[in-house]
Amino acid sequence: MSEEHKEQSNHDLVVVGSSAGGVGALSVFVSTLPKDFPAPVVLAQHLDPQRPSNLGAILERRSTLPVVQVRDQEPSTLEAGKVYVVPANRHVTINDGFVHLEGDHEGRPRPSVDLLLSTAAHSYGEHLYAVILTGTGSDGAAGAVEVKHGGGVVIIQNPETAQYPSMPMSLPPTAVDHVLELEQIGPLLYDLITGVNLPTFEKAEDPLRDLLAYVTRQSNIDFHTYKPTTITRRIARRMAVNRITSIRDYAQYLESNAEEVQELVKAFLIKVTGFFRDPEAFEFLRDSLLPLMIEQGRQQGRVLRFWSAGCATGEEPYTFALLVADLLGPELPEWSVKIFATDLDDGALNFARRGFYPANVLKDLPDMYLEHFFEPSDQGYHIAKSLRQMVIFGQQDLTRGVPFPRISMVTCRNLLIYLKPDLQQRVLDLFAYSLHQTNGYLFLGKAETARPGKGTFETVNKKWKIYRCLSGPMAVPAVQDAPRFPIQTVHTFPERQSINRRAVQIEKQLNAIEAMPLEPELIQLRRFNEVMLRHLPVGVVVIDRYYRIITSNSTARRLLGIRDITTEQDFLHTVRGLPYKAVRNGIDTTFREHGSITLPDVELEATSGVAKRYVHLQFTVMQMEHVVSDLAIISIMDATEQVQTKRRLEAVQAEQSQLVEELSASNARFSEMNKELQDSNEELQAANEELMLTQEELQATNEEFEATNEELQATNEELETNNEELQATNEELQTTNDELTARTSELQDLTREIIKERKWLAEMVESSPFLIMLLKGPSLLVSAFNSGYAALLQNRQIVGHPFEEVFSGIEMPDFTKNVREAYEHDAMRRTPRMRTHVPNGRGEKTESFFVHTVVPVHDGEGKVDGVVIYTEMVNDNRKEPETEN
Repeated sequence: MSEEHKEQSNHDLVVVGSSAGGVGALSVFVSTLPKDFPAPVVLAQHLDPQRPSNLGAILERRSTLPVVQVRDQEPSTLEAGKVYVVPANRHVTINDGFVHLEGDHEGRPRPSVDLLLSTAAHSYGEHLYAVILTGTGSDGAAGAVEVKHGGGVVIIQNPETAQYPSMPMSLPPTAVDHVLELEQIGPLLYDLITGVNLPTFEKAEDPLRDLLAYVTRQSNIDFHTYKPTTITRRIARRMAVNRITSIRDYAQYLESNAEEVQELVKAFLIKVTGFFRDPEAFEFLRDSLLPLMIEQGRQQGRVLRFWSAGCATGEEPYTFALLVADLLGPELPEWSVKIFATDLDDGALNFARRGFYPANVLKDLPDMYLEHFFEPSDQGYHIAKSLRQMVIFGQQDLTRGVPFPRISMVTCRNLLIYLKPDLQQRVLDLFAYSLHQTNGYLFLGKAETARPGKGTFETVNKKWKIYRCLSGPMAVPAVQDAPRFPIQTVHTFPERQSINRRAVQIEKQLNAIEAMPLEPELIQLRRFNEVMLRHLPVGVVVIDRYYRIITSNSTARRLLGIRDITTEQDFLHTVRGLPYKAVRNGIDTTFREHGSITLPDVELEATSGVAKRYVHLQFTVMQMEHVVSDLAIISIMDATEQVQTKRRLEAVQAEQSQLVEELSASNARFSEMNKELQDSNEELQAANEELMLTQEELQATNEEFEATNEELQATNEELETNNEELQATNEELQTTNDELTARTSELQDLTREIIKERKWLAEMVESSPFLIMLLKGPSLLVSAFNSGYAALLQNRQIVGHPFEEVFSGIEMPDFTKNVREAYEHDAMRRTPRMRTHVPNGRGEKTESFFVHTVVPVHDGEGKVDGVVIYTEMVNDNRKEPETEN
């Protein structure tokens, strides 16, 4: 729809999407809409398309507005004050004020809320109000972004009180205007649509102009480039939310409420972001600039540093991570790549830190990136952990903040257009300070009007506003670099000379900390760990005051997914599955109070193909003599089974309680109905007695009443019979509930027995003097192995890999042949003593001797299903055992 058409369209539209649990939520929602609601309402609910839907009939009983079922006939005209119910088995679009039924769209649930919202946003623009209620999945996330880009309003049900919070939680925070309780949504829509009549910008003394000037002064953002109609409409929305009808009263409210100023600024700003936004620009970066930066970084210790200013929900910094990972390929683990991502919106940063995006948001991402760098999860994708570790998110106000040093590229797209010229220059000075040491690149948005100074930057690409830094400013504040120093927001901007001195001090401190060698006592601590803590069933990690990992045992590395340990690894960012804030607060409190802090049932981030895991963490300070800084011991215990069992029991108990409550409520309703019928019967009997007293005068009338009384009695008997049947059904349900309770107890006993058996088998395998590995299937994939094999293979993640691939780097002649023969001929094979060169983790290989016994294993039908390899290290001069063929 053209812009002119949008301007001429003064009507409004409300579109509501929901999924699981949506029938009850929609019923409550329509009951809150008044009879004079000034806009049409379109409802889309995911229901079973194979079963007839009674949604329209259910809503008619609760709604004060007429309910219209959308049919297969001609497109339905949308009329204000009516509720339109979309069918469950068809997709629906909205164009030019009409509802159209569409065919099937592969891969979408029906009806698609995304499709409905995106088409409505194209037609209605700023006059569209999107509401997302309870439901599972992420349908509606991409459509809500389209609504926000078009200037519409997005409202979600409070996820904390929604029966199924997945749908409202899947929306990026930058796309959400209001988070409300279900009962509050209808009244707010009414206030937003009826709105407030605001004055225009015709006079200099206009109160609306004064209000806008005040907001500009408070936020340091220049809104003069906005269209007056857009400004007035969004101010009217904030006035409706606060139930203020006078522009002068709202101006006074802003002056006394700083939080409302921030909310109004958010309403003005539309954060447009996405993966590979402006694909041609990123194609230029990938083909032309990034290879140059990688070559320069290779000459400077394999280091690359980026800064994404105004990163919103994180799509842009993750895009740079994808490009760098793609270009470096197998070299990536050898590089230090850091991408600093900053934004003023803390909610958007929390969303970005999750690294989880709904499937609909990634629909334009190239399949190659989606396949290699994302892990599928429920209703969406998690970005790969290796890429997530590159990105460091932090809250920062560019107009009051300080820069990151030694940056290869700064990206700040379409953000400077909101700032005044003096603030634009200040921010450009910050960027110049970050880039001048590396002669790095500045990537601005194509809509930016700010032009960096020719003495500081040279133009690389005029179309995409890409510049190269030639020199830096005289003095600009610096910021801590390493991820163990969190990004801070500076709320004052002092004189340049004092800032420069502070920058030099910070950089000197940072370089001194990074160059700090480990004391001899710490080296001895690592040796002690290798000897005493290696086989401890509890994970142990020792860190210093700067969160650096001093040492850790194998149990800790296995539980936390830590691979090789170096002196530069940061515990908080190496173990990405842990909740960052809680763990960091625990460590800081331990060092500060010299006590012990325990974090029970900490959830680790799940990876592809692996269920969620839980651990108990305990932090304790350890003071060693002659060591400059305190050390902390982190104890890790696996609590996955305990937490999962506890949650399963809680879920079963909750289901049972809910079932009992529902049965009790039904019984109470039936009892109430029976009482009402009994009362009606008593009233009818009293009326019959009164009629009999006047029999002589009203004989004919009395006969009619007697007949009526007999009919009512028959009806009462039928109702009593129904009540008895319902009571019998209730008793059957109670019996079923008792049986379920007994079955639950049996399952709990069986679960405990299984746990005991597993522990017994695990102890047998771990206590075996052999190295044991189990291979499954014709491909002989690694299924399980004991700790001895884990040490031999340097704790590599090998489960699910073919054994030829696992032993490809270890010289074992004839070993593969013996394994294959044992599987194919269903016969045990034993190799002679074999000389093998095993990597020792320092880039060298150590010569050892092994004897391998390969035994086939069978399934329930007696067929060969895999093999077990028993490996014994024989480094002495014993006689080689004979080979069994």
